Amino acid sequence: MTILTRYLLRELLLMTAACLAGFMALYIVIDFVEMADKLFRNNATLTEILRYYLFSIPQIFIQVSPVAVLVAVLATVSLRARAGEFTAIYSMGASPLRAFAPLVAGCALVSVLSLASSEIVAPNANRKAREISRLRIRPGRVAAQFSMNRYWLRGGDSILSAQVIDAPNLTLSGFQYLDIDRDFRLVRRIDAKEAAVLPGGTWLLRGGQERRFDADLQPAPFQEKKFAFPETIQGFIDGETSPKEMNYRELSGYVRESRNRGYNVGRYEVDLHAKFSYPLLNVIIGLIAIPMALRAPRTVGLWRSVGTGLLIGFICWMALAASLSMGRKGLLPPIAAAWLPDLLFALAGVLLLRRRHA
Repeated sequence: MTILTRYLLRELLLMTAACLAGFMALYIVIDFVEMADKLFRNNATLTEILRYYLFSIPQIFIQVSPVAVLVAVLATVSLRARAGEFTAIYSMGASPLRAFAPLVAGCALVSVLSLASSEIVAPNANRKAREISRLRIRPGRVAAQFSMNRYWLRGGDSILSAQVIDAPNLTLSGFQYLDIDRDFRLVRRIDAKEAAVLPGGTWLLRGGQERRFDADLQPAPFQEKKFAFPETIQGFIDGETSPKEMNYRELSGYVRESRNRGYNVGRYEVDLHAKFSYPLLNVIIGLIAIPMALRAPRTVGLWRSVGTGLLIGFICWMALAASLSMGRKGLLPPIAAAWLPDLLFALAGVLLLRRRHA
């Protein structure tokens, strides 16, 4: 590694660390202001609050890293360009590719850290943070547990299970209801392809069958039937496991099994592809930041570079959020919803670089 490479890489990483610390601190402060009333209302202790935000740090790092990298690259390149350092580098015969390679390598390092956090640290930390949130923000509610690629909920005298939860539409796919007596013997079993809850709280089951074990054991199929279960669907909604709480292998297994059973898990497939496309955004967004910072470097100050970075980051975030939302709603194929923003941003970065050095 040459002196030039070490120098540029060090400057970028130091600026990235500062930006990450600033954005993460700002995120925590804003989130605490929004949640403080609920936390204190439910008597959350200082230790529990600190543990909640400690467990939230890996996911916060993943979320803010693209914007932090964008601002860090803009600031680093802008300061180096204003000092005439890139002119000196070019005068030594170095090409633009050679000059900016350390910066791209630094962005790639942040991408690797983001991916590693998403796969190794964040899933377990997110589960612990959600448990604290559930106990202190929505205490007293019984939530379903995710196990063996299914959701399980214990009622008063029953066990409920579902393969897929559609919280916005209050529906469950791959629904199963087991009635048990006081001796924990199975009395009745109901299976349905889909279960929904009507406004009055009545369950509406479609495409299923009912079997009573205190009778002739013969299944009674039905196309659509209402049931007055004492349990509500809220327990499933509260217990829905976010893709952020699974690594790629776990989420991929859940998607594959659910799809093989004939259930629509398109919104989970979007998050599956985003496991890789979002961390890669750190590199792609650096390609946009470098030519932007080189525009009129002697007239553009540091704070203007930061403002430009925030504006570009907001635009990129809006585009990514819109694409992922359309994918989850089925308006875009999952792979396109997750990767299309990356491709567009990468193309924009390459065009800006070529235009800058044409």
